[in-house]
Amino acid sequence: MQHSEYLDMPQNQPHLKVMAVLRRWDPIGVISEENQDEYDSYSVQIVHMLDRGASIDDIVEYMRWVVTERIGIRFNEPHSRDCAEELVSYWQSRKGG
Repeated sequence: MQHSEYLDMPQNQPHLKVMAVLRRWDPIGVISEENQDEYDSYSVQIVHMLDRGASIDDIVEYMRWVVTERIGIRFNEPHSRDCAEELVSYWQSRKGG
């Protein structure tokens, strides 16, 4: 795979962090070396939510919707909450709050 300059651009690091957390979240257990983009489409909404000051509970509720309504499986709240906490904490730290 060819290296992408996008990955090195400082302004893209927050979005890449969100994608990395979603890959660890992996509610259906499909992330592998060959499949890294399963949840990337959800990262855009999460970035928008974080930019608007979303709380941990807001992110958890969005994750619950993704898992129960879009994917159609049981929701693992403790793991999802851990991921949401990481996202909100990261976003607040980079915004200075």
